Amino acid sequence: MTETYESSNDTLTANGIKFHYALTGDSSKPTLALVNPASHNLTCWEPVLAGLENSFQVLRFDIRGTGKSGWGAESEFTFTQYAADLAAIMDALNIPKAFVLGVAYGARTVAQFALNHADKLTAFGMFDVALTPPVEQTGQRELGAHARELLAAAGEPAVEQRKSWRFYENRDAAFLAHTAHQSEPDTSELLGNIPAPALVVCGRQDMNLAEAQRIAGAIEGSTFHIMEMTGHASLFYRPALFVELIRDFAKNLKI
Repeated sequence: MTETYESSNDTLTANGIKFHYALTGDSSKPTLALVNPASHNLTCWEPVLAGLENSFQVLRFDIRGTGKSGWGAESEFTFTQYAADLAAIMDALNIPKAFVLGVAYGARTVAQFALNHADKLTAFGMFDVALTPPVEQTGQRELGAHARELLAAAGEPAVEQRKSWRFYENRDAAFLAHTAHQSEPDTSELLGNIPAPALVVCGRQDMNLAEAQRIAGAIEGSTFHIMEMTGHASLFYRPALFVELIRDFAKNLKI
């Protein structure tokens, strides 16, 4: 069977870099821009894509160095740069504003986008987020296994993850793309100054839960949810609930 990654080849140039992107759904609907979790390319959103397209035009892209996107200098592997790249991609596609949402590592880029490109936001969402230099992650595998046990006991279907969601063209660039957290400071306190509405969500079985709660508390008026029976990278545990939380948030705001 041909993997979606192999047949997804739309590219554009922004900030001097060729980016792999996908823009799908009804262009008359508001735009939702998605930022991938670490070590994933834009095809990883397949479990939630159809549900999101019912309410949004959906923009996905591979951050520089990952998937099929190009890259530049080693010094440019930063969340600030990834956010600037998304802003340039939106400009290239004539998208003036979007609901920008990221999962896990991608949520760190969303934080920088909110801080540096607030004029391009209708709202921003951060799932499974931590913004400090790396929080302890060694227990995520065990917590995730426990979440899946709970889901199985509740009769919830398991999400079969595809290896192709993690495909990339260059191993060294893909590694460098995921070093940004080593140098960028915690920006959570600054997010309280962003006028756009904020959605913060985390799984109950996620080591980032306490950090996500703290971040939500630092953003006045933010909406916070805990996803039960859910580990890190929540879209791979309960995709229907993931979509429901996003759609309900947007509907309440009339985005």
